Amino acid sequence: MSTALMPTSTDRNEWTDEEAAAVEAAGLVFVHQYGERKGEKVLAPRPVIAKFMHISEKTGLDPMARQIYCIGRFGQDGLEWSVQTGIDGFRVIAERSKQYAGQDEPEWLTKDHGWVPAFVKELHGDHPLAARVKVYRHDWDRPMVGIATWDEYAQTTRKGDLTAMWKQRGPGQLAKCAEALALRKAFPQDLSGLYTDDEMQSQTVDVGESEAEGEQVRRPRRGMTTLADRARAAAEAEARTDDAVAAEFEAQVPEGADGVESAGDGRMEPGVVDADVVGEWPCSNCGRPQADDEGGICGLCEEQIEADMSAGEEQGS
Repeated sequence: MSTALMPTSTDRNEWTDEEAAAVEAAGLVFVHQYGERKGEKVLAPRPVIAKFMHISEKTGLDPMARQIYCIGRFGQDGLEWSVQTGIDGFRVIAERSKQYAGQDEPEWLTKDHGWVPAFVKELHGDHPLAARVKVYRHDWDRPMVGIATWDEYAQTTRKGDLTAMWKQRGPGQLAKCAEALALRKAFPQDLSGLYTDDEMQSQTVDVGESEAEGEQVRRPRRGMTTLADRARAAAEAEARTDDAVAAEFEAQVPEGADGVESAGDGRMEPGVVDADVVGEWPCSNCGRPQADDEGGICGLCEEQIEADMSAGEEQGS
C-alpha cells in the first residue's frame, strides 16, 4: 500500500505540508461548495482520522489510489463521516486472501418472479425487484449468496424521484450492492465494518438509545433516501396518534406559549404548528432557513449535491 505520504500521527500539528495534502486527498477534509461557507474546509475529527488510518492498514488498500477514502455528508446531526471503498476495493481484498475462487455473474429478479442473467427494460419492466451474486471460496463447498432488493437500495431524492445514476444504471448499481454483500459474508475477517459507496448512501444513522424506552433509535440519513425509507416513514406517520402529535407539539413550543393561534377565533390549539414558532432551522450547507430537521440541508442544496454526486459517479464509472 502506498502510505508513504499519509501521516503516522492523528495530531494535525505534527503533519508536514505533504502529509496534510495527503489527508485532504484521502477525503478527510470536507469543502463547502455552496452559500456563504463556499470554499471553507472542515477537517475530519481525530477519531475519524484514526479509524480511517487503521482500516487502511488492516485492508491494505491505497488511499492515494482512491481504493479507500473517507467522505463527509450532511445528516440529521450535521456533518457525518464514513469510510468507504468502491467495489473494486472489495475485489482486491478478496483476491489477496488467496481463498477467493471467483463468482457467478449477477442475476436479477423480475416482476414475473424469475431470475434472469441480464435485465432488459423492454422485456422485464422499469427495474428489477432484486439482484443476487454468488461468491466462492476454495475452502468452502457452497457459495455465499448476497441478495439486494430494489426498495432497500435504490436511492431517491427528496421529491421521491430516482437519482440520476439509479435512473440510468439501476440494475448495475443493484448488482454491485449484492456483490458487496456476498463478498463481505465470504470474507468477514477482512471486510467487516467496511462498506461500498453504493451501500453507504442508503444506510440509516444510529442516533443513540431512548432513555425512556431503552430502545435503539434510528433515523434515515439526510439527502439520499431509498424507497423503503419512504415507506417506513409513511407507516410511522400514519401510526402516530393525536396524543402523540399533541405531546410532540408541547415539547417544541417555547416556554410560556400554550399553543398556536388558530384562524378566526384567536384560540390556541395544539397540533397546529406555525413555522415562526417551530421548524425554521438554517440549512447546514448554505445557511438559508428551511422548515425541516435541525442540522439538515435545504432542498436546493440537496438537489445540487445529488447532481454533483451523480456527475462524480459518471466520471468514476
